[in-house]
Order: sequence, then structure tokens, then C-alpha cells
Amino acid sequence: MARAEVEHVLEVHNVIGEGPIWNSQEGNLYWVDFIERHQILQFSPRTRRMEIFETGIPVMALAIRKAGGFIAATSKGICTWDTQSKEFAPFCDPLAGRPSIRLNDAAVDSKGRFWVGTVNDANQKGPDGELFRIQADGSSQVMDKNITVGNGMGWSPDRKIMYFTDTFRYAVYAYDYDAEAGTIKNRRTFVETSPDGGLPDGLTVDSEGFVWSAFWGGWKVVRYNPEGKVDREFRMPVPNPTSCTFGGAKLDELYITSASLGLSVEEKKQHIQSGDLFCLKAGIKGIDEPRFAG
Repeated sequence: MARAEVEHVLEVHNVIGEGPIWNSQEGNLYWVDFIERHQILQFSPRTRRMEIFETGIPVMALAIRKAGGFIAATSKGICTWDTQSKEFAPFCDPLAGRPSIRLNDAAVDSKGRFWVGTVNDANQKGPDGELFRIQADGSSQVMDKNITVGNGMGWSPDRKIMYFTDTFRYAVYAYDYDAEAGTIKNRRTFVETSPDGGLPDGLTVDSEGFVWSAFWGGWKVVRYNPEGKVDREFRMPVPNPTSCTFGGAKLDELYITSASLGLSVEEKKQHIQSGDLFCLKAGIKGIDEPRFAG
């Protein structure tokens, strides 16, 4: 395991901290806590100030809108979230009439489309998960099926490859990606991980085209080279790191969320920083978050 210093940034004890995104215009990090607590969290590394917004509904993922505010994957479908009023407005619902399926992780591509994975919470290891593409006009298309938990995703710097995590298949897939058309094809396994090393969860792609994956139950964040080989592993002080994204003024700070979900009372006492926010400075830069076009 690599020994770059993992900094404990913030004591928040999220039940399931997820979906961190960096707003470079504001200099703020946003993420969600969507099980038991229904919250959006905002943190400024510059001022060290944190704000917590009670959402009233589970919010699984966020992305920044070009029009201002956010687009969000929620328990009530895809919604916009106004940062002034702190209110949600319906945008579209690709899962209408399918109460057993919920939205999960999401990301925006370079052309401003919102991609969202899904999961059947009643049977997370089943093949009911899908990958949706949400357009600026509110239309939605199923882009892939036969997935367990549709999780972390990202794109190579040249926008020719899309990566997508299928958690309970212990896999990160790679697709050939057409940025202009917004289409994917030729799904193959980019990384297949060992079940005893934790579950692949959220991911991000750095400016060198390496893929970073957080491993729930694995105590680690792993950096893979473009061929899918382990480049470095970073040991975390908590068992359940959930996702990661680059932020900071130079986009060279890897922020890592974590969860306390599933830990016993004794384990929470033993791993007291579970659910907190961490930062890794590995001397590598990320790519600025694209904005949703809608």
C-alpha cells in the first residue's frame, strides 16, 4: 500500500456519505448522506466552513447545472435543486411505475448529459440494475442493463472511454464512448476485483487517465492505470470508503467520503472516524466537473 498521507478533514459521521463533487466556481465540495439522514453537505476547504442542508427526501447523487444549482438523483426521480431556496423541482422520472428500483450514483459527461445507475434494493445482487442517460430536454434512455448496483462512473480525459462500476459483480466496466452522440458500446471488464478485498463503489478519473476506485469494506482507495492494472493502493483509516473526487484550487486534492452503515456499535467505537470526510494529496490532478446542460 502507498503511504501518502490521508488527512482526516471533517468529523461528520455520515451513515452513508456518497457522491462527492467539486464546484470549482465556488471552491466548495458537496456530497450527500441519504440513508436515515437525508442531507446535502457543503464544505469549503478555504474557510473550513461546513453547511448541512436537510433535504426531506433521500438524495443519492448530485451534479452541477450550467443554469445554476444542481441536478439530483432522488427517491422521487431526477430533480433540480435550487441553492437559494433549497427546494427540489421535478425534472424527469425514468423509474416511474417501478417502485422496487431506485436511482444510485451518477455523473455528467463532457456534453452535459446526466448518467445514472440504478439498483433493486430488495435484491442488490440481482441483475435488475440499469444505466440511464438523461438529456437536457428531460428525456431518458436506458444505455445498459443486467447490472447489480449501478455505481461509480467517469470518462477518460480524451472522452473515448466510459467507466462504470457494477458493485456486486466486483467489476469496473469500460465502454467505447462517442462523446458527440452520447453512446456506448463494446462493454468489457476493465477491472475485476477479489471479493475479499471489498466492494468497488464510487470512482473518479484523473488528468493522466488513471481510474481511482473506493472499496466499501476494503479499507482502501485504489488507482488503476489505463490498462486496468493496480498502480497504487492507499490504506484508509476506516473500513467503508465510498467515493472520491478531485478538488481544491489546483484540483490536486482527492476528497474521499465514507460510511458507518453496517458497522456494529462496537465497530463504530473502534473505527470512530467512519462516515467522515478525508483528503489525499498524492501529487496528481483531476479533471474539472462538467455541468449538466439542462
